[in-house]
Amino acid sequence: MESIKRTNYIFVDYENVQELDLNLISGKPVRVILVLGERHKSLPLELVKQLLKFPAQVELVETVRSSKNALDLVLASHIGEAKKTDPHGYFHILSRDKDFDALIHHLKTQGALAARHATFSEIKVLMTKVERVNWLCDHFKAAQTNRPKKRKTLESHIQAQFGKALSSSELEETISGLIAAKIISFTAKEEVVYSK
Repeated sequence: MESIKRTNYIFVDYENVQELDLNLISGKPVRVILVLGERHKSLPLELVKQLLKFPAQVELVETVRSSKNALDLVLASHIGEAKKTDPHGYFHILSRDKDFDALIHHLKTQGALAARHATFSEIKVLMTKVERVNWLCDHFKAAQTNRPKKRKTLESHIQAQFGKALSSSELEETISGLIAAKIISFTAKEEVVYSK
Protein backbone atom coordinates (compact mmCIF):
# COMPACT_ATOMS: atom_id res chain seq x y z
CA MET A 1 0.00 0.00 0.00
CA GLU A 2 1.38 3.42 -1.03
CA SER A 3 1.99 5.81 1.85
CA ILE A 4 0.28 9.19 1.90
CA LYS A 5 2.36 12.04 0.50
CA ARG A 6 1.90 14.79 3.06
CA THR A 7 1.72 18.48 2.46
CA ASN A 8 3.64 20.46 5.07
CA TYR A 9 1.86 23.69 5.99
CA ILE A 10 4.17 26.27 7.52
CA PHE A 11 2.30 29.07 9.28
CA VAL A 12 4.70 31.96 9.87
CA ASP A 13 4.07 34.36 12.76
CA TYR A 14 5.75 37.23 10.92
CA GLU A 15 5.52 39.52 13.96
CA ASN A 16 7.76 37.04 15.75
CA VAL A 17 10.03 35.58 13.04
CA GLN A 18 11.17 37.50 9.95
CA GLU A 19 14.18 35.35 8.96
CA LEU A 20 12.89 33.19 6.11
CA ASP A 21 14.61 31.41 3.24
CA LEU A 22 11.80 30.46 0.90
CA ASN A 23 14.33 28.95 -1.53
CA LEU A 24 14.28 25.92 0.81
CA ILE A 25 10.69 25.09 -0.23
CA SER A 26 11.55 24.65 -3.91
CA GLY A 27 10.27 21.31 -5.21
CA LYS A 28 8.99 20.20 -1.81
CA PRO A 29 5.40 19.41 -0.75
CA VAL A 30 5.26 22.63 1.26
CA ARG A 31 2.84 25.54 1.53
CA VAL A 32 3.87 28.63 3.46
CA ILE A 33 1.19 30.84 4.97
CA LEU A 34 2.81 34.13 5.96
CA VAL A 35 0.60 35.79 8.60
CA LEU A 36 1.32 39.51 8.71
CA GLY A 37 0.45 41.81 11.58
CA GLU A 38 -1.32 45.14 11.19
CA ARG A 39 2.01 47.00 11.41
CA HIS A 40 3.56 45.15 8.44
CA LYS A 41 2.71 47.62 5.71
CA SER A 42 5.81 46.75 3.70
CA LEU A 43 8.10 43.75 3.32
CA PRO A 44 11.87 43.58 2.64
CA LEU A 45 12.71 43.48 -1.08
CA GLU A 46 14.58 40.16 -0.74
CA LEU A 47 11.49 38.52 0.79
CA VAL A 48 9.27 39.96 -1.97
CA LYS A 49 11.61 38.47 -4.61
CA GLN A 50 11.32 35.07 -2.92
CA LEU A 51 7.52 35.40 -2.70
CA LEU A 52 7.39 36.03 -6.45
CA LYS A 53 9.48 32.89 -7.14
CA PHE A 54 6.97 30.61 -5.39
CA PRO A 55 3.48 32.02 -5.96
CA ALA A 56 1.82 28.58 -5.92
CA GLN A 57 3.40 27.68 -2.59
CA VAL A 58 3.11 30.92 -0.61
CA GLU A 59 0.03 32.72 0.67
CA LEU A 60 -0.11 36.07 2.46
CA VAL A 61 -2.67 36.58 5.22
CA GLU A 62 -3.11 40.07 6.62
CA THR A 63 -4.29 40.70 10.15
CA VAL A 64 -6.20 43.96 9.99
CA ARG A 65 -6.68 44.40 13.73
CA SER A 66 -3.89 45.38 16.10
CA SER A 67 -5.08 43.87 19.39
CA LYS A 68 -2.63 41.89 21.56
CA ASN A 69 -3.30 38.40 20.15
CA ALA A 70 -4.94 39.27 16.84
CA LEU A 71 -2.26 37.64 14.68
CA ASP A 72 -2.20 34.50 16.88
CA LEU A 73 -5.96 34.06 16.58
CA VAL A 74 -5.94 34.58 12.80
CA LEU A 75 -3.09 32.07 12.47
CA ALA A 76 -4.97 29.52 14.62
CA SER A 77 -8.09 29.99 12.50
CA HIS A 78 -6.15 29.32 9.29
CA ILE A 79 -4.62 26.16 10.78
CA GLY A 80 -8.12 24.95 11.61
CA GLU A 81 -9.26 25.59 8.03
CA ALA A 82 -6.22 23.80 6.59
CA LYS A 83 -6.70 20.83 8.93
CA LYS A 84 -10.34 20.53 7.88
CA THR A 85 -9.36 20.59 4.19
CA ASP A 86 -6.32 18.32 4.57
CA PRO A 87 -6.49 16.16 7.73
CA HIS A 88 -3.31 14.29 6.69
CA GLY A 89 -1.21 17.47 6.46
CA TYR A 90 1.69 18.31 8.74
CA PHE A 91 1.09 21.65 10.46
CA HIS A 92 4.10 23.73 11.46
CA ILE A 93 4.02 27.03 13.31
CA LEU A 94 7.09 29.18 12.86
CA SER A 95 7.24 31.35 15.98
CA ARG A 96 9.30 31.82 19.12
CA ASP A 97 6.01 32.44 20.98
CA LYS A 98 5.59 29.43 23.30
CA ASP A 99 1.89 30.25 23.72
CA PHE A 100 1.40 28.31 20.46
CA ASP A 101 2.48 25.11 22.23
CA ALA A 102 -1.05 24.78 23.63
CA LEU A 103 -2.43 24.79 20.07
CA ILE A 104 0.21 22.25 18.98
CA HIS A 105 -0.76 19.99 21.90
CA HIS A 106 -4.45 20.34 21.00
CA LEU A 107 -3.77 19.41 17.35
CA LYS A 108 -1.74 16.37 18.42
CA THR A 109 -4.53 15.15 20.74
CA GLN A 110 -6.77 15.22 17.66
CA GLY A 111 -4.33 12.97 15.82
CA ALA A 112 -2.75 15.69 13.68
CA LEU A 113 0.95 16.03 12.98
CA ALA A 114 2.03 19.42 14.34
CA ALA A 115 5.10 21.20 15.67
CA ARG A 116 6.30 24.68 16.59
CA HIS A 117 9.72 25.84 15.41
CA ALA A 118 11.73 28.92 16.34
CA THR A 119 13.63 29.03 13.03
CA PHE A 120 12.87 28.10 9.44
CA SER A 121 15.89 25.75 9.23
CA GLU A 122 14.57 23.59 12.13
CA ILE A 123 11.74 22.28 9.95
CA LYS A 124 12.92 18.81 8.92
CA VAL A 125 11.25 18.73 5.50
CA LEU A 126 13.39 21.77 4.53
CA MET A 127 16.71 20.21 5.52
CA THR A 128 19.48 19.52 3.03
CA LYS A 129 20.89 16.01 2.63
CA VAL A 130 23.80 16.82 4.98
CA GLU A 131 21.42 18.24 7.60
CA ARG A 132 19.17 15.17 7.32
CA VAL A 133 22.13 12.80 7.72
CA ASN A 134 23.44 14.74 10.74
CA TRP A 135 19.98 14.80 12.32
CA LEU A 136 19.51 11.06 11.76
CA CYS A 137 22.97 10.33 13.17
CA ASP A 138 22.00 12.08 16.42
CA HIS A 139 18.58 10.43 16.34
CA PHE A 140 20.00 6.90 16.01
CA LYS A 141 22.58 7.52 18.74
CA ALA A 142 19.83 8.70 21.11
CA ALA A 143 17.45 5.81 20.33
CA GLN A 144 19.76 2.81 20.20
CA THR A 145 17.21 0.29 21.44
CA ASN A 146 14.49 1.12 18.92
CA ARG A 147 16.35 1.43 15.61
CA PRO A 148 15.08 -0.16 12.37
CA LYS A 149 16.60 -3.56 11.69
CA LYS A 150 15.78 -3.99 7.97
CA ARG A 151 16.29 -1.65 5.02
CA LYS A 152 12.54 -1.42 4.26
CA THR A 153 11.80 -0.52 7.89
CA LEU A 154 14.64 2.02 7.82
CA GLU A 155 13.15 3.66 4.72
CA SER A 156 9.72 3.88 6.40
CA HIS A 157 11.30 5.21 9.60
CA ILE A 158 13.20 7.96 7.76
CA GLN A 159 10.06 8.95 5.85
CA ALA A 160 8.11 9.12 9.11
CA GLN A 161 10.79 11.31 10.71
CA PHE A 162 10.57 13.75 7.79
CA GLY A 163 6.79 13.90 7.60
CA LYS A 164 6.55 11.52 4.61
CA ALA A 165 7.71 14.43 2.48
CA LEU A 166 10.94 13.05 0.98
CA SER A 167 10.97 12.06 -2.66
CA SER A 168 12.34 8.60 -3.45
CA SER A 169 15.59 10.21 -4.67
CA GLU A 170 15.90 12.28 -1.45
CA LEU A 171 15.30 9.14 0.59
CA GLU A 172 17.94 7.24 -1.38
CA GLU A 173 20.50 10.06 -1.12
CA THR A 174 19.85 10.25 2.65
CA ILE A 175 20.54 6.52 3.02
CA SER A 176 23.63 6.86 0.81
CA GLY A 177 24.75 9.75 3.04
CA LEU A 178 24.34 7.59 6.16
CA ILE A 179 26.44 4.88 4.48
CA ALA A 180 29.11 7.37 3.34
CA ALA A 181 29.27 8.80 6.89
CA LYS A 182 29.73 5.23 8.16
CA ILE A 183 26.62 5.49 10.34
CA ILE A 184 25.07 2.38 8.79
CA SER A 185 25.81 -0.47 6.41
CA PHE A 186 23.73 -3.35 5.09
CA THR A 187 24.22 -7.11 5.14
CA ALA A 188 23.47 -9.29 2.12
CA LYS A 189 20.01 -9.89 3.64
CA GLU A 190 19.29 -6.11 3.76
CA GLU A 191 19.72 -6.01 7.55
CA VAL A 192 20.87 -2.66 8.93
CA VAL A 193 24.19 -2.62 10.80
CA TYR A 194 24.82 0.51 12.90
CA SER A 195 28.28 1.79 13.74
CA LYS A 196 29.16 1.98 17.41
